[in-house]
Amino acid sequence: SRQESDLRQARAVLAELRENSNDSERRVDAWLLETELLLEQQRGEDAEQVFGMALAEHPLDLRLIYARALARVAADDLVGAEADLRRIISLDPENSQALNALGYTLADRTDRHSEALELIEQALTLAPEESAILDSMGWVKYRLGSPEEAVGYLERAYAAADDAEIAAHYGEVLWALGRRDEARAVWDKALQADPEDALLLETMQRMAGQE
Repeated sequence: SRQESDLRQARAVLAELRENSNDSERRVDAWLLETELLLEQQRGEDAEQVFGMALAEHPLDLRLIYARALARVAADDLVGAEADLRRIISLDPENSQALNALGYTLADRTDRHSEALELIEQALTLAPEESAILDSMGWVKYRLGSPEEAVGYLERAYAAADDAEIAAHYGEVLWALGRRDEARAVWDKALQADPEDALLLETMQRMAGQE
C-alpha cells in the first residue's frame, strides 16, 4: 500500500541519516522518529524491535528508555514499562517525569495505589506546578477512595492545562462528589475540543450508567 511504501522510504532515510551522523543526539532523534512512525501505524512489535536496536547503541539514553516505557504502557506491557521507568529513576533519581509516569501507571492500571502515591508525591515535590503531576496526584487520591482530597489537585491541573485526560478525571471526581452539572460542563467543553477522545467518551458513558 501507499502507506507501507511511504513508511519504508521514511525508515530508509532515517537509517541513512544515522549511518552518516557522528552526533549521538541526532542519531537518537532519528531512532525516536522511526519508533513514532511505527507506533502511529499501530506497529507496536516493530517499534519494540527498533527500541531494542536503539538502546543497544545508546543504553543510557533517558529519552529512548522513556519513549519505550510509554509505548509499553500503551501495549499493556506494564512489567516492561515499569522496568524501563525504574531504570530511569535509578540513573536519575530526581527525574520527575519518570516518577510521575510510573506513579500514574500504577495508580491507573494496578491496585498498587499506596506505592503510586509515594512516587507521585516525590514527583510533585520536584515539580509542584506541573499539570500532569497534579492530575496524577488527584487521580491516585481518588483511586484511594478520597474524592474530596482529589478534587483540589484536579481543579489546579485542569486550570493549568486544557487536556482531555485531565478533563475526564476532573469530571469523574466532580461526579463522585455529586457535582454533576459541573462535571457535565467540564466534559462538554473537552468534547468540543477533542470529540474523539476515547478516555473522555468511556468516562462519560461509565458515569452516565451510574445515574
